[in-house]
Amino acid sequence: MSLNLLTLQSILRAIKILIDFLIVWILIYYTLRVVRNNSRTVQIFKGVVLVILVRFLALYFDLKVVLSLADFVIQYGVLVFVIIFQQEIRGILERLGKSTVFSSLHTLSGNERERLINELVSASVELSEKKIGALIALEQGHSLVDYIKTGTPINSAVSADLLTSIFVTTTPLHDGAVIIQGDRIACASAYFPTTALDLPTRFGARHRAALGISEVTDSVTIVISEETGQISVAENGKLTEMDEDSLRDFLNVLIQNAEKEVSNRIEFKPTRRLNLGRLNVDPIKIEKVDETDTPRHFFKKKEEKSSIYDKEDKKKKVGFFKKFKEDKNDTDESDIEALKSVTKRNKDVGGDGDGEE
Repeated sequence: MSLNLLTLQSILRAIKILIDFLIVWILIYYTLRVVRNNSRTVQIFKGVVLVILVRFLALYFDLKVVLSLADFVIQYGVLVFVIIFQQEIRGILERLGKSTVFSSLHTLSGNERERLINELVSASVELSEKKIGALIALEQGHSLVDYIKTGTPINSAVSADLLTSIFVTTTPLHDGAVIIQGDRIACASAYFPTTALDLPTRFGARHRAALGISEVTDSVTIVISEETGQISVAENGKLTEMDEDSLRDFLNVLIQNAEKEVSNRIEFKPTRRLNLGRLNVDPIKIEKVDETDTPRHFFKKKEEKSSIYDKEDKKKKVGFFKKFKEDKNDTDESDIEALKSVTKRNKDVGGDGDGEE
């Protein structure tokens, strides 16, 4: 009996240790996510690590004054941490409160998902070609009901024609975002919180709103620039520029494989990723580029340039030999004329001598 009780207590103790470990692991995981997604917090995180390191060194070498200062900083550091990271902490709490077990994309059939992808890609390409600014958000695990309330309800099936007509500047619903739940347009002209990051001036309010909603939810937002027509996708606080093919690949991963975990998603090839690390904004991962990632027109232009240079070199060579030949012919003709004149002069001199004798 005592042996069974001891075994039960050991199992309960192991379960408590496991739960304790999981809670600590979750806290560390979310802390690292906050630090990773904001370059501003990286510097502060380094300062916190430095203070903790100094505290341990002071304790080891028995530096009482340094130890007292480190304890004072750590004691009031929690309050300072909450004040500094209030926006990030609020974003994490909002994500936890709005999380749902399944994404609205899970309820779609295979044909509905394929149709949704085609309509989104067609609309994005058409808006990009016409340089019409657009903001299209796809709801996933986190509910966007609060943001849907800020817009005009539509509750219509997703179609490229409808999306294009919504964002035409002459329509009253063009200013704002379209929110898609499943394969239906929930609303138009919705407003999102803007990001606090320092972005380049070429990014407007739409890009800021797309990054802002991606920082507080797990939604994916398609942005079309009104100035350049560039297609971009905002996800997890990162902005990625894409073309038609890479957008289709990305949506296939997002929608067709919505039931899979994010870690099992296949890779897609972006056309270009923004490197904003020097601008004190979110560092964006830049993948290694090989020959397959380089646009075809780059090699085409390179070949055209090389062919132009080859033609120019050929022309120069032909011109050089032609000129050399002409100069040689001129030299030969001048030598012949000089030889004729000398021969004639000798004959004249010889004739005069014979006459005098």
